[in-house]
Amino acid sequence: MIFLSAELFLVEMNRYMDPIVKLLGRWGEELAGVSIWSVLIRLGLAILCGGVLGAERAVKRHAAGFRTYILVSLGAAIAGFTNQFIYECFPSSDVGRLGNGVVTGIGFLGAGTILVTSRSKIKGLTTAAGLWACGCMGLAIGHGFYTIGIAAGIIIFTVLSLITPIENYFIDRARLFTIHVELNSRPDLKQLINYLRSKGFSISNVEHNLAYASSGLSVYSIALLAPYIKGQRAMSHTVICSMINELDYVNHAEVLL
Repeated sequence: MIFLSAELFLVEMNRYMDPIVKLLGRWGEELAGVSIWSVLIRLGLAILCGGVLGAERAVKRHAAGFRTYILVSLGAAIAGFTNQFIYECFPSSDVGRLGNGVVTGIGFLGAGTILVTSRSKIKGLTTAAGLWACGCMGLAIGHGFYTIGIAAGIIIFTVLSLITPIENYFIDRARLFTIHVELNSRPDLKQLINYLRSKGFSISNVEHNLAYASSGLSVYSIALLAPYIKGQRAMSHTVICSMINELDYVNHAEVLL
């Protein structure tokens, strides 16, 4: 076993110390150890970061919202802090066991938010990924790695909220998409297909929706591939649906999400 001198031990400890802890000096040393203040600050920070992320999800009416994100972040922070306490009491213990269990457990929790709709669309992946990332953030805070915990919280919030408009912009201009079309009568389908082909669209699938059989309308889900014109910006799905809605024999058209 190799024993380090007090000076060398302090140098090694300072080398691997969290940047925020190092910046705070004597106050930081208090936050790095196991004390009442470090407990309160770590748990409070986990609640704050998890609450901010959960509020963003709750506003958008997702399955995992305010309370769920707080509990995931808080639980992970508790596990991380407990891990540190066990290691300080029993240095020979497995320091990574609790962390591994948290990451695995949150994976199962996130799997419960993923749904496959009747139209074979997968929903809830972002919520599941957000929960998993939130748990990792809480775990970092619980271990006293404040810098990565705070930075992770800011980045996760940015990805979940501020990047959404950018994502929607590209989704709205994807060449391959499916539209829901309500026609006045079944023979109108041939007219619509001919019209779309005349505009350069390719049709890969047409599915008759029998759920609207008693409505008096003929309803279809049509998978389209928009034309590619070099040097021109891709036409948005909103414009395409507006163009289809202007046809006399179309009752309503919208893009399926």
